[in-house]
Amino acid sequence: MNERLVLDASPVILLGKAGLLETVSPLAKIWAIPGAVVEEVEAKRSIHPYLSSLGSHARVERIALSEIHPWIAAWDLGRGESEVLASAIGKTDTRVVLDDLRARECAELLGIPFTGSLGLVLLAKRKGVIDAARPSMEKLVEIGLHIDPAVLREIYERIGE
Repeated sequence: MNERLVLDASPVILLGKAGLLETVSPLAKIWAIPGAVVEEVEAKRSIHPYLSSLGSHARVERIALSEIHPWIAAWDLGRGESEVLASAIGKTDTRVVLDDLRARECAELLGIPFTGSLGLVLLAKRKGVIDAARPSMEKLVEIGLHIDPAVLREIYERIGE
């Protein structure tokens, strides 16, 4: 189990629309949501049902950041992605959950551990929270997760589904 996972808006929305937030809830002790991510989700729909599902097996906390590290700011990412990364830089107990490619590249360059929506589903399977990952992954793609079909086929082959 991860100590603390910090969520960006895309995973909150995608996993929420797919009904998977309660499924991934046990994968962390603390799920952290930066203020900019709350605002981004709230611009489209209420975040409260999502946070309730996420909090079914773990603690959910909203975090406020007053400053973005200059190395992150230089990437000119969205506010949500920037706050997610800034909340994790230099912390060994924190992993970020991002689907945005540029934000993931920034995380990799800065040594910030990360995963994405599909990664959470795969982790849920590996930890025995779910029996099969493919149905959840297909649901995420169906509702809007962008991934190369060849990469998806490779993942299915790797996990034997």
